[in-house]
Amino acid sequence: MPSTFLGLNTGLSGLNYFQSALNTTSHNISNANIEGYSRQEIIASASNPVSYKQPYGMMGTGVAGTSIDRLRNEFYDNKYWAANSKHSRYEAQNDNLSQLQTYMNEMSGETGYTEWLSQMSQALQDIADNPADYTTRISYTLTADSFTDVMNEMATNFQNTQKSINDEVELAVSEINSLAQQIYELTQQIINVELKGANANDLRDKRGVCIDKLSSYVDVDVDEQSIMYGVGVDAVPSSAEKLSIRINGRILVDEMEVNQLMVVPRSQNINQNDVEGLVDVYWQCPDGSAGEQFDVLDTTGKLSGLFDIRDGNNAEAFEGEITGVSDQPPTVTVELDKSIHVNNLTVPPQGIITLNGRDYMYDGWTAEYDEDGYVNNFTFQNMTMYDDKNVEITAIFPQGLTGHSARIGDNIVTKGIPYYMARLNEMVRTFSDYMNDLTTSGVDENGDAGLDMFTAEDPQGNDYVFVGSMEGAGTIASTDSTYYRLTALNWELNQAWKTDPAKVVVSYEDDIAQGNVEARPILDKIIFGMTDQSMFEQGSVSQFMQSITTTLAVDIAKAEVFAANQDDIRYTIDNQRQSVSGVDQNEEASNLTKFQNLYNLASKVISVLNEVYDKLINDTGL
Repeated sequence: MPSTFLGLNTGLSGLNYFQSALNTTSHNISNANIEGYSRQEIIASASNPVSYKQPYGMMGTGVAGTSIDRLRNEFYDNKYWAANSKHSRYEAQNDNLSQLQTYMNEMSGETGYTEWLSQMSQALQDIADNPADYTTRISYTLTADSFTDVMNEMATNFQNTQKSINDEVELAVSEINSLAQQIYELTQQIINVELKGANANDLRDKRGVCIDKLSSYVDVDVDEQSIMYGVGVDAVPSSAEKLSIRINGRILVDEMEVNQLMVVPRSQNINQNDVEGLVDVYWQCPDGSAGEQFDVLDTTGKLSGLFDIRDGNNAEAFEGEITGVSDQPPTVTVELDKSIHVNNLTVPPQGIITLNGRDYMYDGWTAEYDEDGYVNNFTFQNMTMYDDKNVEITAIFPQGLTGHSARIGDNIVTKGIPYYMARLNEMVRTFSDYMNDLTTSGVDENGDAGLDMFTAEDPQGNDYVFVGSMEGAGTIASTDSTYYRLTALNWELNQAWKTDPAKVVVSYEDDIAQGNVEARPILDKIIFGMTDQSMFEQGSVSQFMQSITTTLAVDIAKAEVFAANQDDIRYTIDNQRQSVSGVDQNEEASNLTKFQNLYNLASKVISVLNEVYDKLINDTGL
């Protein structure tokens, strides 16, 4: 037989339930615009009935709230994190390539290379009209010198951008570590709450926001499983779940630990014109030292996008096969998979080369080139290595090293700063080689042998002399005064030309010997060279520079399209997960009214039963 006051308890259960429903609705409305908040709802069911030994069976006892759950769809979360990583990678590429384009546009504007090429052509025409006039000679040298300054500035701006990206890499690694630590701490709090039988809804939302932010830096693999009581077949799931996040297949954070990344400056440059201090990313050991290198290129996200532009070489990294090894002194000979023209060499004079998966250092190299100027093999000299105690020692090569692979740097498909710096170097080297061949074939106004028109300053402060260094097949060394030493960063007009207009070469020796100071055969060839379509594969020097600008514009357009596409995908997925977890203010307003009415009805039930019990107890005489 049920209790006399069963009806009152039943009404009270409804009153309590609808009070909780109103509180939950109020919580949803209050957090409607909070980032990452997931809508919550109270889960309830009919409470256990009372056995009533009558033909009609059981009697209900009201409603029981079982939990307050957050509405979340893990499938949409995982899709969002993947799309967010891809979008952030392309966005980082687009932002930094756009910075490079700004410099290129400046250089192609009224004060850029286009204007200076035009002024140079005009100065050449002026000196052609009056070859012996010092005024036109000075104007010509000033214009040519200004052209080299324009290229120096462009290359310097590219290097500054590389340095800026490198700083962003360090900040990104710091932010990844911070987010991982926050996720770890939130996970500990969530487990503590849920092991006691409660739901850590708001803590889970905070953790979800952290994972959203983390996914913008690296591609995340998130897994969540129940914490088990017991072992083996007797194990049963608890009310709490453990979470693990992997990046590149390795755990970044789980319920037991949080691993950290760290940046380590490179001891040697990978490309000839890399700015000093570029960093690589490593897993940090418990003692604070660098452990295994983190393969940034094997993931997506902003960190990968930054490396794409900072180190991108259009898959033109140094690669080859080891063909010879010598221990005394330690040297290695490598045959290239793809030959490189001497004007396109970017191998640092000192650096690190990876032989069959192990890093070795070298402090110089020699290379053989054919009659067309293409290098097919390198010999790296004075090799060293790090031993097991991280001490640099003379290289000890393992047996059977011949035939294995050798490489410097990674093959990165993206056309980043190293690629565009190599193109600028190709321009100044090819253009200088062309013009210097002409000026060194003649004599100056005094009848002295003509000097290189374009050169660079050597470590002693003197101009490199490139005459005859690359004629026919031969050997080039990293320390030779060859066009390898010339880059867009150090390119300049010969110092003698700057200080003495008489050093400007316009004629051959026979012309000067005959006293014909108005002869200008070499100058005519220089004028032709300014528009010579055979100087580069892309055409003239102006067309070559335009091809760089065009290539950069195409790369930006591609990155922009990819970023926009991934943004659309991310937006669509986010809308899908918001349809599940987002707070609909209209729906919550409707719930507010609904639960208010139901609460009033439950109150009415208690009020009616109060009258019944009052009548029963006070007005019924027994």
